[in-house]
Amino acid sequence: MPQLILVLISLCLPRHDFHVSIAQVEYKDQEMQCTLRLFREDLENHLEKDLCYSLKLGEADEHPSADSLVAAFISQEFNLKLGPKSLKQNYLGKEVEVEMIYLYFFYPCPEKPTEVVVRNSIFFDSFEDQSNIVNVRIGDELRSAYLTSAESEKKLIF
Repeated sequence: MPQLILVLISLCLPRHDFHVSIAQVEYKDQEMQCTLRLFREDLENHLEKDLCYSLKLGEADEHPSADSLVAAFISQEFNLKLGPKSLKQNYLGKEVEVEMIYLYFFYPCPEKPTEVVVRNSIFFDSFEDQSNIVNVRIGDELRSAYLTSAESEKKLIF
């Protein structure tokens, strides 16, 4: 009977069997505007592994340092380059849904790019099956990068 109860409880717990992030990047108003979608649980677990407290992302009692930790993490793991020059990331904020979190940030970019190097190494050190998709739109052109731990960076030509 105790095993049956454990099985029933585990079936009710939210979880996902795949690990993917999806980023939408659009050149608009002299900025590369970004939305990054992640599983909330993955982000919380990753950020909390070296902390002695819970972040509680999106909850009423969210930890005061949550946004600065998220911003630092995203800045370290996600980057855009124009040629050899890395752009400076500016974190705007987040929206949290039940299982998903949407992160918003931008890169000032005064000139319309003809090529962009995207790097997204989010969670490659946490999950063997992690993949990251980055869709970049400049004007009417859309290019996509499918990134894995074997290839965390890709040049997109427009």
